Amino acid sequence: MVKKFSEEEVHQYIWASGIAGLIAETDVFDDWTTSCVEHDEDGESNFELWRLIKHKALEKLGNLHGNMTDSQLIGSKVKLPTDGTRPMELDFLGQHDDGIFILELKVDRSAERNAFSELLGYSYYISEMFALSGPKDITNVLVTPLFAKMSRHAFLYDLLISDRNIILYQPTFTTDEIGSLRLELYIPSDEDFQHFSNELLSHEAMTCVVASFHDIEGWIDSEEENGSLNDYTVEHLEAVSSYCAQLMEAERLHGFCWTRKRWKEIPVFYENALIICALNPFRIINPLRSEPLLEQLDPEDVVSLRELAESGFHGRLLSVAKRALEDTLTNNPSIELEMPEWSVMVTTGMETVFTHNLGFRPTGMLRDAYVANINSLFAYEASGGKYCDNSPLKVNETFNWFKAWTFMEGCGFSAKNEIEDYEGDEDIED
Repeated sequence: MVKKFSEEEVHQYIWASGIAGLIAETDVFDDWTTSCVEHDEDGESNFELWRLIKHKALEKLGNLHGNMTDSQLIGSKVKLPTDGTRPMELDFLGQHDDGIFILELKVDRSAERNAFSELLGYSYYISEMFALSGPKDITNVLVTPLFAKMSRHAFLYDLLISDRNIILYQPTFTTDEIGSLRLELYIPSDEDFQHFSNELLSHEAMTCVVASFHDIEGWIDSEEENGSLNDYTVEHLEAVSSYCAQLMEAERLHGFCWTRKRWKEIPVFYENALIICALNPFRIINPLRSEPLLEQLDPEDVVSLRELAESGFHGRLLSVAKRALEDTLTNNPSIELEMPEWSVMVTTGMETVFTHNLGFRPTGMLRDAYVANINSLFAYEASGGKYCDNSPLKVNETFNWFKAWTFMEGCGFSAKNEIEDYEGDEDIED
């Protein structure tokens, strides 16, 4: 049986040895470029979001891991003074070719649950030393056994949703000598990725805002020639959508937006609309995390908690739509804001057929998903697969509303059985 070493002993050994030489070799990145889209004999694609998420995670972890194998520690037990309280103590401060990193060490399983919160606190402290530094400017390294499912999910959330540069190593000993310490890179299982991604693209998870506005003489009008809009109208409506996408990215909203103009023959009060759709985080409930908290509240408070949280998200999305139009149109434009059900929007002819749809722009995870699908189609064609009627320039497909709509509509899945099976697994506890 391998001797159990104290955290202090492990700390001193890492400081004396340096971290780079302790990191175990791994071949996990040898096939990380595997496509997240498969094609059948007819060239039809079968997109699976979890494969994209795994692909994205491995790409990011591969870069971080490469930096860590050529890094050096420059500080041990670094005290971080705080106002009037006991100073925080950072286990290690280090540097690599692409910048700096902080390392938090947790050897005991009982301390594992606090590891992420402490690491986050240290990261914020160091970030405040450098004005305007972001979540990707500092690499966060966690060395811990990581047994609990909750901790595994926290790691994936930080890595993919918060988009933080974070990497995790598990300390292992092959003998009862501390010199046998190796730090093994942690990679989530396929089941973790599947659980993390299930239902993220379901229609029920989407919140939609339609911000309608009038034509602007000389800039945006409803005139058509052979069924097509004027070039300047198309240009300006697409510019509105592009600016809105920038706001959505800044807000870290995962979704898409576009501008819509009804056919000239269809009488409407507002001729144009900016449409925003985004994944609503308060419609994607993780029972593993929520039930232990919610069962401590009165039933009526549980209902109000969810309603208020979702209402707050609605207000956030409405504000983005309103700002996008106020920032891009004339002063004080007349705007009407609505929130139709996305499941209705995606299937109604009046919303999808009898309209000019311009400036489709995907954001966040939905952008990654759609672009990954496009990349797979181009790679499929290049390898001799069935012709997919793609433009030679990928960006034309990225902003192609019809193809994007077909893809997004097809991603409205819900793998409830897989979720229930996965949630039946228990954490590994002492």
